[in-house]
Amino acid sequence: MKINFPPDNANEAGAWRNSRVYEAFPIVFPMLTYAVILWCCVAYYLTSSVAGGDDRQYFEMFNKLGGPTLLDPYAEPKWKFLTTCFIHGSLMHIAFNMMWLFQLGPLMERGIGTAKTVLFVVATGFVSSSISTAIEGQGIGMSGVVYALVGFMWTAWPRWTGFLEKFGGQTVKLMIFWQLICFVLTYTGAMNIGNFAHISGIAYGALIGKWACAGNEHGKKWMAATMAFTLFGIACAYKPLSAWVGL
Repeated sequence: MKINFPPDNANEAGAWRNSRVYEAFPIVFPMLTYAVILWCCVAYYLTSSVAGGDDRQYFEMFNKLGGPTLLDPYAEPKWKFLTTCFIHGSLMHIAFNMMWLFQLGPLMERGIGTAKTVLFVVATGFVSSSISTAIEGQGIGMSGVVYALVGFMWTAWPRWTGFLEKFGGQTVKLMIFWQLICFVLTYTGAMNIGNFAHISGIAYGALIGKWACAGNEHGKKWMAATMAFTLFGIACAYKPLSAWVGL
């Protein structure tokens, strides 16, 4: 699919605005973004406060906060594929995700509204987590949603030009570059990263963005692709990918 990069920097964005109609988003209080950041921080504090003690205490707290049983995540209620997004395993993990959520979340709420952003977070969080679990055996953290926000803004910016206020081609390139680093860190064993949460997140967000940008009448193929991706994510919440391939 053809995806146009947004302008790389403020000067290019300014030139783009001057030559085209530019949409300035309304200033609204991003209550969803702040609520998610707050809960992620609380969850991280509660898990890290018992991380140095008995492992049993840690996993009990992990499960109470919505994390799945890592030995058998498919034995857990399906809603845990969403709540696991609020759990983070390290300070670097939560700091990276909250930094990008703080920048992109309010922009998303201002652009499409808080109600639609809630639906977006729920859908992309569940799907990216389930796909990551089906392929890699686990998936925690908000990075799937963060990458989905990047994917959505990447493909939807021609319609919602207000995204250019704090989002551009440099953002996309930085996130892609970071993903390449994540592959290296995972391959070398330096860090355990849910790469497929990132990949599925940005792909899913990009499909939703293309659909939203084209509209229901002219974006039927993007609608179909989004629905297919959603169904694939739901399927991954029931069995690991190896089980589906083996059928």
